[in-house]
Amino acid sequence: MPSPKRVTAVTVTILFVSWIVSFIDRFVIATALPSIGKEFGLDRSQQGLLLTVFFVMYALFQYPGGLMADRIGARKTMVIAMVAWSVFTGVSGLAISFGMLLIVRVLFGVTEGLFPGAATKALAERTEPATRMTATGIVLCSNPFGAALAPMIAAPVIAAVGWQSSFLAVAAAGVVVAVVLWYTLPRPLPAEVAVDKDAAPSAPRIGLLGLLRRGVLWRFTLMYGGFGLVGWGLTSWVPGYLQTERHVSTSASGLLASIPFFCGTAGMVLGGLLYDRVFHGRHRLLIIPSCLASGGFLLLMVSASSTGMFIFYQSVAMLVLYLSIMPIFGLPLRLLPREIAGSASGLINMGGQIAGAVAPFVMGFLADHVSFDAAFLFLEVGLVVAAGATFWAPQRPEDLLKHFPELTAEPGHQEDTRV
Repeated sequence: MPSPKRVTAVTVTILFVSWIVSFIDRFVIATALPSIGKEFGLDRSQQGLLLTVFFVMYALFQYPGGLMADRIGARKTMVIAMVAWSVFTGVSGLAISFGMLLIVRVLFGVTEGLFPGAATKALAERTEPATRMTATGIVLCSNPFGAALAPMIAAPVIAAVGWQSSFLAVAAAGVVVAVVLWYTLPRPLPAEVAVDKDAAPSAPRIGLLGLLRRGVLWRFTLMYGGFGLVGWGLTSWVPGYLQTERHVSTSASGLLASIPFFCGTAGMVLGGLLYDRVFHGRHRLLIIPSCLASGGFLLLMVSASSTGMFIFYQSVAMLVLYLSIMPIFGLPLRLLPREIAGSASGLINMGGQIAGAVAPFVMGFLADHVSFDAAFLFLEVGLVVAAGATFWAPQRPEDLLKHFPELTAEPGHQEDTRV
């Protein structure tokens, strides 16, 4: 049996790469939207709908994916999901009509939605409690990093071989990574190593309806939803905006669109450090100022006269905004018992995906009927929602755990780190 540290390191590496493949597969279409719109005669509202239907199904299948992982195992669920979504990615490149592409995007969202819950379970089974939050932080960094890599990889492929072939290329990469995951993901750690010794052994499971009735989790869901509206909105529309409004080439648009998300990756790491060392127990002092500052830089981005300044202001906005992601996830993951932390984080994550469903279509509609400036200004709504929900959400362990009276906690339980 490999050492726990080796098991954790291999697991984090594989999951990090898998998440990046997931982001490349889902966002190659953002870079290809102008080409797809031209081929099928689509307005921006219809282009946005291609992104929206993905996020709707992706959000709906978060919880079923977790249940599937509990039933057949995390590794099997992840491999099934990756192979299936890679197939639908490839079929996207073979679509001959808008209707066919829309159906494929629905099925693509279903299969990608199965992955997050299984990935969370895989990480929890293969990490020790003392290193679990660090491992989670590293894996979560794949989100902005993957969003940064997606246009960099997709744009040159689209420019070289066309949008159809770009889908086939990234689909093949997904199958390869699925095979690697199947053969190299370590076995779970023994229960006596992976289970937190201080966790309450008699804590009952709380089903989906039980979680939905906890208003406190909806506050964190709104926080992440507001954050997600900004992140997904920019990811979905900046590449196309640069190509159609700023007249940047496809290849150059991929490079420029990636820069802000590299900044977001740095902001996420810095935000995690600040939360652990300075703002633990008082996350409002970090999240609210970051929302206000990000909103200011988004205003400057909209009014930027040059493409360079547009990217600069977006980069600063993303750097500041991503300071908030670990505090938003950090409090419930730190304080809730292991038995429900995964399900609770899935509910919170659903807020971000619902925002991902709203942002592309609304922004496309505004770009069609008003202007792209109005579309980008719409993202300020997300920052208002995130800041408002932050005022409403609890900051202390006792304020959160009092909403779960059926859970038994022993001394020291509230401050443990667990996923």
